[in-house]
Amino acid sequence: MTTDTAVLVAGTLAGSLVFGISGFAFALTASVIWLQVLPPAEVVPLAVICPLVLNVVTLPMIRRDVSLARLLPFAAGSTLGVPIGVLLVARLDAGVLRLAIAALLIAYSVFALSRKHVAEIRLAGGAARIADGGVGFVGGVLGGIAGLSAVLPSLWIALRGWPKPVQRALLQSYGFYSQAFTVLVFAGFVGFDARTLTALMICLPVAIAGSLVGLAVFRRLSGDAFRRVVLWIVLCGGAGLLLRGAK
Repeated sequence: MTTDTAVLVAGTLAGSLVFGISGFAFALTASVIWLQVLPPAEVVPLAVICPLVLNVVTLPMIRRDVSLARLLPFAAGSTLGVPIGVLLVARLDAGVLRLAIAALLIAYSVFALSRKHVAEIRLAGGAARIADGGVGFVGGVLGGIAGLSAVLPSLWIALRGWPKPVQRALLQSYGFYSQAFTVLVFAGFVGFDARTLTALMICLPVAIAGSLVGLAVFRRLSGDAFRRVVLWIVLCGGAGLLLRGAK
């Protein structure tokens, strides 16, 4: 097994385990490992196609909690943001992008680890739709750049005060839409080469198996304890990327 293949498998397994537990964060976790040896342009299609397949498998299980009315503003924002992100990924310096992603991972992890109780944001009517659309737009840009479309929406949705099933259903359905749209835009603007298709043949079976293991782990361990362990791993990965990019 080559180094690149080992990194692919390790990143996919880590990401799919986290996805199986939380319903998102595949790219957030896998990218920490993949970006150690792979350029961003190769990471993006893997980071969106793998969780897209996992969403196809798991989203029907929670379809009764999906609200199209809540999803629409996020999806509209993502529709505008994804093409911008895909266009940027081929033009940004890989080193700068690595530093930006590292800062994002660190900021997300520190915030999530430090919060116990966060004040809820109550919005209604047009203000709510505009805010949700703005978050969806930024998420779409991040999805086009690095397959991290759900990072910002996950924080925002947690602040809205919706019930837990509604939060997960909204986040996962938004992730599914954003990932599917990113794949279409990426294929049209950039395209997939033989290396990407070969990598997907390696990643997808590992991703499906890993997500099933993640579901089994979720049933046996404390969700909060495991969430904090994952966040520490992401924080360390982001710090490693930051140090590598600073060299």
